[in-house]
Amino acid sequence: MARIGLKHLGTFSGVLISMGSSFAASLVLVIFFIPLSRFTGWALFYFVLSGLSGPCIGRIMLFIGINRVGSSTASTLYSIKPLFSAIAAMLILGEHLTFGIGLATVIMVAGLAIISTNEAGGQIQKSWTKKDLVFPIAAGAAYGLSNVLRKIGLNINYDPLMGVVAQNVTALSFSLPLAFFRRGGQPMVWKNKNGWVAFMLSGIFSVLGQLALFQALALGTVIIVSPLSAISPLFVIAIAGIFLRQLERVTWKITVGAISIVLGTVLLTLFPYI
Repeated sequence: MARIGLKHLGTFSGVLISMGSSFAASLVLVIFFIPLSRFTGWALFYFVLSGLSGPCIGRIMLFIGINRVGSSTASTLYSIKPLFSAIAAMLILGEHLTFGIGLATVIMVAGLAIISTNEAGGQIQKSWTKKDLVFPIAAGAAYGLSNVLRKIGLNINYDPLMGVVAQNVTALSFSLPLAFFRRGGQPMVWKNKNGWVAFMLSGIFSVLGQLALFQALALGTVIIVSPLSAISPLFVIAIAGIFLRQLERVTWKITVGAISIVLGTVLLTLFPYI
């Protein structure tokens, strides 16, 4: 949905619309499911930090990456987040890296390396350079750290719904100044119905994903949950191949790289403690 929206609106316009949509969905959760009295304590502090790292910085970097290298490439490179999550979880949470988890991570990184050699980038209208890969990888680092911060908050207060709301409010709050005071200061384009619809749907889908992710983190460890969420490129590539044929080519390198990430995920699911 973000790639479709970027056909009609700029990156930062899309970020704000998407963040606003996620914020609106979060308000619905507050009105119907979460009393304001629950938004207290140290857990809220860590959920706020996760919002700054994940949905805020991470989504900005991801949208820039999608705009530069395409959705299929960017989403797959962004899935390097398990590597950053594993490192942060070991250093901060004291989680242990087993052989199975290490091997799965290596396979995932190998998939990312294959994609990085795809010089055409899958883009039909333009190609990218290796410098453009920094943005989706930076998004993966931001989201990877965010997973650890979410887990710390959930260890303090088992409240996934509160975590989702807190991080989306934080993300929108910090995204506004980042967008309006960005380098260059070019005016943002807002008047395009198709762009609004695409980015609003992107924000709603993001909240649904966050709800599932918070529940998974509440039940499991970061080292296992974060790589499992890396299966998303498989869905992106399949959908892009159907709906984005005029914008992107799903090349064999992108496909092989995504398959490597999925294989790593399967390995992690079957043999996490070997």
